[in-house]
Formats: sequence, structure tokens, C-alpha cells
Amino acid sequence: MKIKEAPLYIFDMDGTILDSMIEWEHLGRNYLQKKGIVPPDDLEDTIETMTMEESAQYFKDLGISLSCEEIMREMFQCMEDAYRDTIPGKKEVVELIKKLHAAEGNKLCILTTSDKMCAENAMRRLGLLECFSDIYTSEQLGMGKRTGDIYQKVCELYGVQPEKVVVFEDALYAVSSAKEAGCYVYAVSDACNQNQWEQIRELADENIELK
Repeated sequence: MKIKEAPLYIFDMDGTILDSMIEWEHLGRNYLQKKGIVPPDDLEDTIETMTMEESAQYFKDLGISLSCEEIMREMFQCMEDAYRDTIPGKKEVVELIKKLHAAEGNKLCILTTSDKMCAENAMRRLGLLECFSDIYTSEQLGMGKRTGDIYQKVCELYGVQPEKVVVFEDALYAVSSAKEAGCYVYAVSDACNQNQWEQIRELADENIELK
């Protein structure tokens, strides 16, 4: 597909470049199974609104004899390993990134709420690391994606007006925030955003619906 020309393209990572949302969704279940504990059928619903520390305490109550800090460290390690070794890229988006990078004058960056090392390891494995001039994280910038501020900040760092910037996102709240910032937004479909896909489609400027 033909993508709008822009001096800067901002890519989300999880659910946009990577098929990683399922990995996060099943993290608790996979972790308990590795520990030899049969997860409750309603595990995902139970921990959906919990913090990582609250989830760790819940896992302790289910029979894991580690401290909450140790449980959280092991769970993060599971995700670090997955980013480094196994989480697949979305083929169409990977090809799009390479195509945009090959065009003279284009600048691409990643803006993610995930850990920077995880992002670097995943992009390196997929052969995409050199395509991005920077990888920005919420932790690094001290902002989340619930408002447009973080997108405006990245635009400022490149000296580009938001209305000239193209953003790729999969989550409804992030699409909304990028639009609030004034950016042109492509929504990317994902297995985990199907319940909100119609809302996302209506809000975004254009959509990339993957098979």
C-alpha cells in the first residue's frame, strides 16, 4: 500500500511491528505453568486490572514460594527472552519499514511503552535496528501514551510539526492520543484489538488491516 509521505514516521512496537500482545496477555498463564501450577480458568480476567506487584502476590497465594520481587523479576525475564528470541514481526509492517527506510530523506523512530533493551533485541533479530534513528520509551521520556504530549515531544526532538508526522499504532487509546497531538495516524490491526477495531478504524486517518 502507498503510505503518506512525511519527514518523520513514528512506529509503536507492541501490536504494531511485533505480534507481542498475545505474549503479554498469556504471560501470567505461561509463567504459572512453567512453575508447575495449573492456572485458574479465569486467570486473565482476574489479573487484568492488577499491577505487576499485585499479580505477583496473587501468584504467591496460588503456591509460588518466592518473594513478589523475585516473581516479577522472573516474569520480566520471560518477556526479555521472548523479545530477544521468539516474538515474530508482522511481515507486512516489517516490509513497510524496510521500504520507508530505503527511501531517501525518511526518518523513522520507535516510540514504545516497553523496555528499550527488549526493543533493541527484537529489532536486531528482525534486521530492523538500523532502520530507526532512535528508540524512545515512555520511561525515558517520562510520559505515557494516554495523552498527546509524548507524540508532541518526539516531534519536537526532530524539529518537525506534528501535522507533518505519520504515526503507526494499534491501541485505541494510543491512536486517540496521536490524533490529539495532531499527527496523521495509521491504525494497525492486531489479534488483541479486534473488539475495538471499528472504533479504531473510525478514529484513525487510514488503516492497515492485516490478515
